[in-house]
Amino acid sequence: MAQQGKLENIFSYSFPANHLLQISIVKQAVEQTYKKEFFCFITLAPGVQGQQGRTFDFTNRITMKVEGHQVTALAHAIRAVIRGQDAMIGQFSIYVDSSKSQFNQGGGGKSLIVQRTQNQKANNAPMLTFFFKAGQSPALGISMNPPMGLAAADIFEFIGKKCLELEFARGPIGAQTGAYENPNISTPQQVPSRPSQETQNVTNNFSGAFDAFNGGDNPFG
Repeated sequence: MAQQGKLENIFSYSFPANHLLQISIVKQAVEQTYKKEFFCFITLAPGVQGQQGRTFDFTNRITMKVEGHQVTALAHAIRAVIRGQDAMIGQFSIYVDSSKSQFNQGGGGKSLIVQRTQNQKANNAPMLTFFFKAGQSPALGISMNPPMGLAAADIFEFIGKKCLELEFARGPIGAQTGAYENPNISTPQQVPSRPSQETQNVTNNFSGAFDAFNGGDNPFG
């Protein structure tokens, strides 16, 4: 019988800067074969000044559990933002409702977006910034120049695809037992004419956080 809850780190890759960006492939043993065993963690650990120099605070890290295809989508979004295709893809974000996860760190939902910024100390050179936000806490950001951002995109795509390959290698997946009745057959849901309240709340949450972030000192400039 599988030992549920046991996590095994398969592979990790880190990007150290003012903060530490890390992505990992993780395996979790599951009893039900129709559930995924492989997924990814994306983590941002704040940088702090320690007694022996710069280090990272893993106690206050922000960790998001995401699927392999979400990591691949993040890679495509990074390339689009760097190439100035923001208008084509719109604002890319990943939102995790941590209240429904066993990996909940408290403080409500967690969010990640990628955005083009500028390095004010280097003649406004273009930069790519990852913004992480947990609950009502201020957003944390880590920036890369365009070549490093494209390299990160390649690594994210590699990890996203490997996560799916590992899941595929499990072999045939047993169907969930028991009858399933689609509750929407007789009463199909109508497409909403405007964004849901939950979506609007996430958008407003981001807007306020980044306005506050951009209004202060730029830690990446």
